[in-house]
Amino acid sequence: MDGSARETWNARYRERGSDPGPPSDWLVENQALIGGTRALDLACGTGRNARHLAGLGFTVDALDISDVAIEALQGIAGVHARAVDLEREALPAGAYDVVLMINYLQRDLFAAAADALAAGGVLIAETVTRAHVEQLRRAFDPRFLLEPGELRDAFPDLHVLRFEEGVVQRSGRPRAVAALVAQRPAELAELAELAAQRPG
Repeated sequence: MDGSARETWNARYRERGSDPGPPSDWLVENQALIGGTRALDLACGTGRNARHLAGLGFTVDALDISDVAIEALQGIAGVHARAVDLEREALPAGAYDVVLMINYLQRDLFAAAADALAAGGVLIAETVTRAHVEQLRRAFDPRFLLEPGELRDAFPDLHVLRFEEGVVQRSGRPRAVAALVAQRPAELAELAELAAQRPG
């Protein structure tokens, strides 16, 4: 993304205001499957999910391209918010017990999001599918619509704990989504750590 993308999102958040609203239904529904202490919220917006995770005791790195959204998270206990262009900045490997990708689709970030998980860490992801337009007749940029089965297949090195795809109620209205909870097996994380330590 470039400066114009940042300004576009800044304008949207100025219009929406700083009220984050309730956390993601998919996160709340699956919070019993997560543990540990460190979480990463990608494209966090004004922090509805980051705040929720902090309330559960996590230390949360909350990243978003919008300076306006990040300003709304300053001073929230347990939340470290930064304005970041996720198309340009790398994620730390093996650093997080939980990684969230909610209502955000950046396909070239899938591998990095999986690699950011520590051993046993859990990825929670949900965003809209092509059916959001084709079935529900909603307007949506086609670049950011998941194909059928795409999210389930996007993280081949993770163990799928839950997967759902279809029309669900979100914030009181129907949305066509794919939703995933997947875990990084401990043995794969250990192999990746050993590979990173090898010289050359």
